[in-house]
Amino acid sequence: MDLINHLEQEIAELKDTLQHKEQELFEIKQKLLPTKQSNIENGGDDQYSGNSTKVHFGDALPKWAIERYSRQILLPDIGVQGQERLMAARVLIVGAGGLGCPASVYLAGAGVGEIGIVDYDQVDVTNIHRQILHCEKDQNLSKAQSAANSLRSINSKIKITPYDFDLNPSNALEVAGKYDLILDCTDNVPTRYMLSDVSVLAKVPLISGSALKMEGQLTIYGYRDKRNVEEQSYIGPCYRCIFSTPPPPEAVGSCSANGVAGPVPGVIGALQALEAIKLIVGQTRTHLLVEKMLLFDGDDSTFRTVKLRPRNPLCEICSESPKITKLLDYEVLCKSQAKEKDLDLHILPSENRISAKDLAKSLNAKERHLLVDVRSESEFNMCNIDGAVNYPLEKLHKKQFDELLARIRECTSYVTFICRRGNDSQVAAKRVLDQIEDKHRSRVKDLSGGLHAWATDIDADFPVY
Repeated sequence: MDLINHLEQEIAELKDTLQHKEQELFEIKQKLLPTKQSNIENGGDDQYSGNSTKVHFGDALPKWAIERYSRQILLPDIGVQGQERLMAARVLIVGAGGLGCPASVYLAGAGVGEIGIVDYDQVDVTNIHRQILHCEKDQNLSKAQSAANSLRSINSKIKITPYDFDLNPSNALEVAGKYDLILDCTDNVPTRYMLSDVSVLAKVPLISGSALKMEGQLTIYGYRDKRNVEEQSYIGPCYRCIFSTPPPPEAVGSCSANGVAGPVPGVIGALQALEAIKLIVGQTRTHLLVEKMLLFDGDDSTFRTVKLRPRNPLCEICSESPKITKLLDYEVLCKSQAKEKDLDLHILPSENRISAKDLAKSLNAKERHLLVDVRSESEFNMCNIDGAVNYPLEKLHKKQFDELLARIRECTSYVTFICRRGNDSQVAAKRVLDQIEDKHRSRVKDLSGGLHAWATDIDADFPVY
């Protein structure tokens, strides 16, 4: 273990040195770039200074940019002026995960002048199947730093700024104020409300994407256009215009709890980048996802676009007389967490809980237990404790619940509820305790800490996911 720890520390130090050297190289290139550019603008670089024929480039595009970005400059919708706008643009990407990775890859490739990427989390092996900027060697490295390192290897001509901290109401406006456009690549409701409010207060458009299971969606909030030919100016709806009140926490899923097919956030993230490019180069709202939401169904590989409500004239934040004039506590507003972290519920008395070590001792002593695993069927099929039976919490209603109660009444052994982290198992056990007769109550337990505790304390080979 000492050798492993030593090597891990040495690798971390080398990564840190490499990061500083890459930043130093970028700064040197940036200092040299104006000299090369002015040389070109004067008729060509030094190599061809003796050529008597004057060569004309784009108004502000150096030779290297024309060569590098030629395939998109050829598009009439982008052209030279569009490329100039891309190279002058500043885009903030919030979330270096399944959406943020593909979005940032294409924006870096397109030559967006400055990309800020925010993520408080570290790279985990469970991320890699969909978060394409991170590799196995990046595990335990800051996601923002890992993404920045990969993006710099894609395009050394642009500025990449990693923010490896939590974006919250105390710092969001300061960070967002440095950028022209925000991409919401997060996966939780509190941050969606916060970024929408930031978009309104900072007057910066927000391209919002989401992906879960086999589905994804995408739209633009807070769009502003003073050049609209039909109207003097136009402002699109914000997130609050469409969703005035947050959904109940139990109705919101997450990738860690519900799963996601890797290509689904890849599709939505790539489309976020496309909408960003279109917006930056000056496409009008009729060609953008303004007042429209794109829905992707990966099950049958179909797209459809639904019309959204226009801006609400009575919206609490984006109306002419807003009630909200500063950022709020969004976890309180949404009654849910902004960070995806393990809950630690305590809804059962201690006499109805059992530790992983005590459960293992009981099983080794041949004490009988009815092990009720309340995870989903797919999770149960991935891994389970030998002898456990599967009663998914999401299906534990009416007939299924009555069947379980009957089974508990008939058995004479302990009844131990199991889930991944020891939270859903408490919920299930509490339902049973509220319904079952007193004589059975002392036999009903829940595995404290769930299968994560089992893997930590009993079986190191048990998968942690």
